[in-house]
Amino acid sequence: MPVRLIIISYRKPGLSPELFKSLYEDHVNLIKRLAVDTFPLSHQRSYIARTTVSCPPDDATTRNRLTPATVPRGAQSDFDFDAIAELGFADRAALDRFSARVQEPDVAAEIAADEDKFLERSTVAIAMIDEMRETRNEF
Repeated sequence: MPVRLIIISYRKPGLSPELFKSLYEDHVNLIKRLAVDTFPLSHQRSYIARTTVSCPPDDATTRNRLTPATVPRGAQSDFDFDAIAELGFADRAALDRFSARVQEPDVAAEIAADEDKFLERSTVAIAMIDEMRETRNEF
């Protein structure tokens, strides 16, 4: 049975959203190279739409004071993170093989060194997705 994870990531303070995206994309290529055949079947990334402003909105958060999210509904604090990724694996065994590979000391050290360039590592959150459903417009 397929297994999916979501990862919520926050960029390092002082890093622009554009540079964060660029470094994150480079990071995924590094993971793919290091993970070899254990890399997930898919690794989708979505970045929060942000604008750079000189006058922060009233509900701006401290970390995104000058780069607020485009929020049609909700508050800035709901979207203080910068990216959400979804990783898909064929099954739990495939996830376990990937996890074992990226936790090997040399691999983990290289990944951590790269993450230190752009991620607020202490705030990264990972959760398993129980079920995914999709409704499409068939018109």
